[in-house]
Amino acid sequence: MSQYAKKRLGQNFLIDPNILRKIADAINPQKHETILEIGPGRGALTKHLLASGAVVHAIELDSDLLPELKEKFAAYDTFHLHHGDALKFDFTQILTPGKKIKYTGNVPYNITSPLLEIAYQNAQSILGVYFLVQKEFAKRIAAHPGNKDYGILSVLSQYFGEPKIHFDVSPQVFRPVPKVTSSFFSILFNNDKIDYALFESLRQTVRMAFNKRRKTLRNSLRQLLPEKNENCPVELGKRPEELSLEDFLLLVKYLTQKA
Repeated sequence: MSQYAKKRLGQNFLIDPNILRKIADAINPQKHETILEIGPGRGALTKHLLASGAVVHAIELDSDLLPELKEKFAAYDTFHLHHGDALKFDFTQILTPGKKIKYTGNVPYNITSPLLEIAYQNAQSILGVYFLVQKEFAKRIAAHPGNKDYGILSVLSQYFGEPKIHFDVSPQVFRPVPKVTSSFFSILFNNDKIDYALFESLRQTVRMAFNKRRKTLRNSLRQLLPEKNENCPVELGKRPEELSLEDFLLLVKYLTQKA
């Protein structure tokens, strides 16, 4: 059994019982509910989730941690351990028709964006995302127009629901102690409003706009705009950080109609 966190895997184990309870309370696990946990580590959060009666599918990459997890939760027939890379995990193997899952984890910085991308792709099967991440990343997710943190992640995440930063977490409650503060955030997915065809166009437009964020929309989106764009519902003299999600959606619908 591994006694130490592995830097190459981005491991920082959360050890504070009060913070763990706060995270579990925010996730609000329910009996028979399915929860997918990324990187359970040594099972500190897992035990709170299982205690609720929820069904927990835990994906752990570190093979040294598997024996401890199997032993610790051997009494739970609601615990399912998957050894592998969360970025390659096949969601379909744990889904039940008509039943949505919760998606949680203490997530290493280098895979936070890809894991959110997976959540977007599987949004029709997800109730919500509940991630513990670096504070700077959480700020980008929840930022609003006019804020320096507002960007691609903000717009795309807010298309699926309203991101909420629940609380910050001190470096001192992790082992080893990281150099940055963390934040716990959630996004409750509003599946009724998600249009996947529209989302792909939104993604393309938002990325193109923010990749040249200092330029006006007229310049950054030149490749997408029709030659005559006087009827555009959005002021093209603005920069992307001035546009709300609703503005981007208006722009995308306009571009789609003109294509």
